[in-house]
This record gives sequence, structure tokens and C-alpha cells, in this order.
Amino acid sequence: MKLLLLGNPNVGKSVLFSRLTGVHVLASNYPGTTVEFVEGTTRIGGEKARVIDVPGTYSLEPTCKAEEVALRILEDHCGKDGEEDCVVVNVVDSTNLERSLYLTLQLAARKVPMVVCLNLWDEAKHTGVTIDREELERILGVPCAPTVAIAGEGIKSLVERIPEARVPSLEYEKEDIWKEVGRIVARVQVICHKHHTLRERLGDMAVHPATAIPLAAVVGLLSFFVIRFIGEGLIANVFDPFFARFWTPMIHGLSDLLGGSGIFHDIIVGRGSSGEIDYTGSLGLLTTGVYIPIGAVLPYLFSFYLVLSILEDTGYLPRLAVILDTFMHRMGMHGMTIVPMLLGLGCNVPGVLATRILETRRERLIAATIMAITVPCMSQLAMIAGLVGTLKGGVHRGAA
Repeated sequence: MKLLLLGNPNVGKSVLFSRLTGVHVLASNYPGTTVEFVEGTTRIGGEKARVIDVPGTYSLEPTCKAEEVALRILEDHCGKDGEEDCVVVNVVDSTNLERSLYLTLQLAARKVPMVVCLNLWDEAKHTGVTIDREELERILGVPCAPTVAIAGEGIKSLVERIPEARVPSLEYEKEDIWKEVGRIVARVQVICHKHHTLRERLGDMAVHPATAIPLAAVVGLLSFFVIRFIGEGLIANVFDPFFARFWTPMIHGLSDLLGGSGIFHDIIVGRGSSGEIDYTGSLGLLTTGVYIPIGAVLPYLFSFYLVLSILEDTGYLPRLAVILDTFMHRMGMHGMTIVPMLLGLGCNVPGVLATRILETRRERLIAATIMAITVPCMSQLAMIAGLVGTLKGGVHRGAA
């Protein structure tokens, strides 16, 4: 059996894939593209099954390279009319049923054996959304299993229902797909009155025209100070004491062993002053070559990605992309380009790799070019901070 995990982006497919397959997975690019997908194995009813995490797609009418690959994988493994040994696990976002069902109905029209996985079931309850699973199952004519993939809840039940997968019995005309989605949602979903939490209010402020830009400025400044506070704290309390207590005595011993001077001494230890080890200016392989990447850059790199992960997990980055969309379009790019740009502040390499989320080759080329020219990576930022940080906003007299 082949299982294809199909669904919109960011509905928890990858987490579900990890729950099903464990750590033994194979990642590769789809032939002829730069779009990556992963596959692994699991056991269904005691038999080995191949599991493929298909790239996220909103529709089977592709608008970008990732959606093209998703459609090609579906056709390669399940065929245009479906195959008995192929089952599609349609992963649905329970908090946004209306958006997810559009893809579900397109899959139903292709007569593909299917099971619907209602993921984020706990989050739906927290936000006041109630879904009648039994009624949805009756309307679609396929098994529907609620899950919380990140916590592992409902995974066993989903696996047990996969052998029950069948071709959806739902019939509709293609032109009426959104009407059918609305009809289904009206019958199976109930939204209770719920007061906004502080997090939700801040989320609304992050995209409101009057508050979005000031809030972005506050988040940017706060992120900078947090990165600097953590980075300098690690340097002063962890890395500098380590080098002073353990590394410096070893370097002094090596310097004495090499005679205190000479070409080999200058290459390995560098040139010091008055017998002291100058980790930033001696330019030795085991002094500057070790201290700069580990003692000066790594702390800032760690703090940067820590702050970036917090911004990502709180959902602020997509909101930042929304408010910057108009500005980015004037440069020929999508607002989501801000994500690779922010990654580029950590390192240009993952920043350039992240441009794969952009829809066209033109956007990816523009983003990568701008990143290479104007976005300093964390190594450069650390050196800049080290050079100008002592000025404290001022300029030395005589500096030109």
C-alpha cells in the first residue's frame, strides 16, 4: 500500500508523517525540480506501507512549482482515476475547515480512495469551533479521524481506519464547488461565541493598517535588543571565561613549544603583543581562527535563531509578510520574501535556500540578488557590532 499525505501548507502533514514513519525517512527532490519531498515506511494492518509527504497544495489546479509537484505525485502514484493500492490521507485543518475542504472536494472528483484526517482538533476546540465528525463522514462517504499530530493523539485511530479508505460518494458540478463547500460547512461546523484572547488581539493589531507598522518597529527593536542581550551574555559569561581558563594556557604552551616566533608560530598562534594572546587581531589558526567563529559569532547566531523561531511559532512572520506585501510587490516580489530576508540575517545560505517558497523563478532571482548585496549575515553583523559597538552611538574624533 502507498499512503500519500495531501493537504494545504501548514496543516501538520510533516508532524503526522513523523508520527507514522519515525526517523527512517528519505528526502529527495522531485525529478527535474528543486521541490523536495520525503518518504518513509509504516505498518498498516501488519503490512508494510510506503508513506509520502506530498508538498503542501491548496488546489489540484497548480499555481506554483510545489503545487505542480503535488499534482504529479498524485497522478504518478494514484493515477488519474485512482488505484487500489494507493490511499490518500487528506490532512485537514480543523480550525479552517472551509479552506481545507476545497482540496478535499477536488480529490473526491478524482475518485481517489481517501481518508480525511481532521488535524488540529484540540486547537479547533480552543477557538470555539465544533465539527460534527459523523455528519462530515456521512456527507463525504469516507472515514474521518480527528487527530492532534503534535501530541500524538488520534494517530492510532487514524491508522486503524486507513484500511476502510474508499472512493468518496459525494457528487457535485465543478462550477459549484465553493457552494458545496459552504453547504457542507454549514451542516457540520458550529462556531461558539468566544472572547478574544490577548494573543488574538495582538495578532489583529499586527495586520491592522493603523497599528501594524508601529508594532513591527517595536518587534524589530525588541528583537535586536534581545539578540544583543543574549549574545553578549553568552560571550561574557560562557565563551570568554572558557577561552581564558582553558584555551589560553594551551595556546601559551604551544607558543613556547614553537619558540615564540617564526612563520609556523605566526600561522598557528599568530602575532601577539607582550606575550599576550590577542584573539581578535593575532590572525592565528588556533587563536583568531577559533575564537571569531565560536566565541564571537556563534553566541549571536544562537540568539538570532532563537528569536526567529519565537517569531515564527507565534505566527508573527506571516503577518509581517502581509503588511509588507505592497512594498515587496514594488520590487517585483511577494510579501513572504521577508522570511528568506530574515533568515539571511542569520546566514545567507539558508536564506537563499528559503527562496524556494517563492512562486516564480523571477522572484527567487530578485530575492537572492538583493540578499547577496544588501543583507548582512550574522557573521558580518557580529563583526560590525564588534567594531562600532564601543562607539556607543558616537564617532571617534579623527575618524573619516
